[in-house]
Amino acid sequence: MIEQNLKFKSYDGTELSGTLLKADKEKAALVFVHGITSSKDELGFHSDYASFLAENGITSLRFDYRFHGGKNEGNTKLENLSLCGIVNDIDAAFSTLKNNVDNKTEAFFIVGTSFGGGLSAYWVDATNKSEIRKIVLNAPVINYEDDVLERNRLIDNGLLSFRAQKQLKSKGFVESSDIHFGSGLINELKYVNGINALQNLGSRIVIFHGNDDDDVPLTSSKKYKSSETQLEIIPKVGHGFGVENDEDLNFPETKEIHKSIYEKALKIIEATL
Repeated sequence: MIEQNLKFKSYDGTELSGTLLKADKEKAALVFVHGITSSKDELGFHSDYASFLAENGITSLRFDYRFHGGKNEGNTKLENLSLCGIVNDIDAAFSTLKNNVDNKTEAFFIVGTSFGGGLSAYWVDATNKSEIRKIVLNAPVINYEDDVLERNRLIDNGLLSFRAQKQLKSKGFVESSDIHFGSGLINELKYVNGINALQNLGSRIVIFHGNDDDDVPLTSSKKYKSSETQLEIIPKVGHGFGVENDEDLNFPETKEIHKSIYEKALKIIEATL
């Protein structure tokens, strides 16, 4: 396999960077989409995933979407972040991936994790990307209005709560789960989500979700999945599929759980080739 760092531009000219891991005997290709305040490697979950896939003939591109990665990694001041900006970044990453695969490669996939999950499904559905054979979602945010506002009691009678309105006016952002969300993203929440996409994409969607996830509860995936969606429930793990107290996702037990997810996902991917 060959690893290569790439730079490319999104729709509005925002420069992005990613890591292409080219498989020696390429039979498919895949793009990773990370979660909010995280990065392309997802504390090793995505980078290890990419290495596993490359060993099995699948080229991948993992990238940092806008305001993430590098000096921005872990930054919670995201007032200028927008959902549609992330969707455009996914689109740019996929185009970059397609420009770097073998001429004979026709099978493509996407893995979206946490905040990047619902948006990955939304992008596939909205752009009618028929070449994406499977959308693999890991503990995905699906209803962004609920994730950002409702669960933190920032909606009142269908509107942004008075307290949140006041903060948005005075500070230019709403603080939710310690993250600063600006007016642009707040106004997208009612309309941009993965709810319809999961129904429309049906059996093309596969969800992996931990049953002890407090950040994005398993009940969300159960609620919004279609009758055709494959839901793989991982027992006794939290949001990053890590065991108890493993916030950095580096315990050996966590790594074993991650490997089992990679192996299950590979079987699902290979069944479509």
